[in-house]
Amino acid sequence: MNVTATNHDEVSALLTVTVEKSDYKETVEKQLHNYAKNAQIPGFRKGKVPLSLIKKQYEAGIALEEINKQVSEALNAYVNEKKLRLVGQPVPQPVNDFDHNAESLSVAFEVGYEPEFSVDLSKYEAPHYKVEASDKEIATSIENMQKRFAERLSEDEIGEDSYVDLEISQVVEDDAAGEHHHHPKNVTISKDQKEAYDLVKKLKKDESVKISKEELQANEELATQLGFSKEDAEHLHHQEVEVKVKDIYSLKLAELNQELFDKVYGKNVITSEEELKARVKKELDEYFQQNADVHFVNKILQQVNEKEDIKLPEEFLVKWLLFSNENIKSEEQAKEILENERNIIKSQILEGKLMNDNDIQLDYAEVLGQAEQLVRNQLAIYGIHHLGDDEVQKYAAEMLKDENQLREISSEVAMAKLKDVILKKSKKKETKISHDEFLEELKK
Repeated sequence: MNVTATNHDEVSALLTVTVEKSDYKETVEKQLHNYAKNAQIPGFRKGKVPLSLIKKQYEAGIALEEINKQVSEALNAYVNEKKLRLVGQPVPQPVNDFDHNAESLSVAFEVGYEPEFSVDLSKYEAPHYKVEASDKEIATSIENMQKRFAERLSEDEIGEDSYVDLEISQVVEDDAAGEHHHHPKNVTISKDQKEAYDLVKKLKKDESVKISKEELQANEELATQLGFSKEDAEHLHHQEVEVKVKDIYSLKLAELNQELFDKVYGKNVITSEEELKARVKKELDEYFQQNADVHFVNKILQQVNEKEDIKLPEEFLVKWLLFSNENIKSEEQAKEILENERNIIKSQILEGKLMNDNDIQLDYAEVLGQAEQLVRNQLAIYGIHHLGDDEVQKYAAEMLKDENQLREISSEVAMAKLKDVILKKSKKKETKISHDEFLEELKK
């Protein structure tokens, strides 16, 4: 078995794997003898089928399978030994006259790989924002706690401080054919959802108003407030939608007292309003800081992407796209897709290189830990906070059996580690900023 490389340039080559008959002959013969022992062919007793007949029927298939296996192993071993970081997958060249009895066989593969380069993170600098929660944000957060445990007070009319439960359903025309099972949507609005609030503010409980499909499509904000995405509004089956008031109520906020502190944080963890404000500020600051760290890392990665000149194996990538995607019919189409994907491929190469150079390794325990956190977050949405660690781990392990989930969660863990490296090695322009200013910065 032998692998030879013919380089096209510094990022692509033709790798030729040559297999000698002696490499696979013994394995193939062993398998044929096993077949002969167990074959059941009409006219012969089990185990008494002549080997010549077995060879005629099965030898070519068994040999092909063994040759493919050995070629694949040799190719992987070569790539690992030479430490080639492949871009895309090897593209096999067609083999026209395959003869498993030939003394030697050659199979060639086009490969593309990453160029040799290094990134010095200490050359890069970006603003690293220190985002502090304002008194207003702390107050809003505390009010949300009070709302969560508030008492609902029923009302007869919609007022300034009312919350309104709405049921939204499509109106089926009298002459409409076929079955119509459209589940009504249920949304709750207040004066903050101005368009929807203005639509229903004169209605009482159980009264309704109809709006046309055209009105919904023309007023995207109203559609969103009534629970329709832009796409939903465009694909409504009927001409009218009925908006019905199901309930009107106001909230009597839970008092800021020990009972509320215990409900939110556990018994006697917080014992005064001052402690509550300090705790909420700390939590908000930590949350804002996480977002500011991510913003800093993204800015650095953006600069690295713009400034580092990386040669891509473009000719190879065109061949790979044509080989791996049956929807791509021509070289022109492949080139166009490559042009659109160029930045994404470059980003992936850069991130992979940074992970490699900074020895970022993943182990299963870390990936499982991240999956457990995701399970807890999902359960918390449904108000489940008390599931035991063993149960959570069981759900997480189940989640990781799905290859896509495994890939996605592993990528999150790897990116979190890369984030730490970039935060440590790049230059930070420390800048104090309010959360509102930070949100404006993100919009840019």
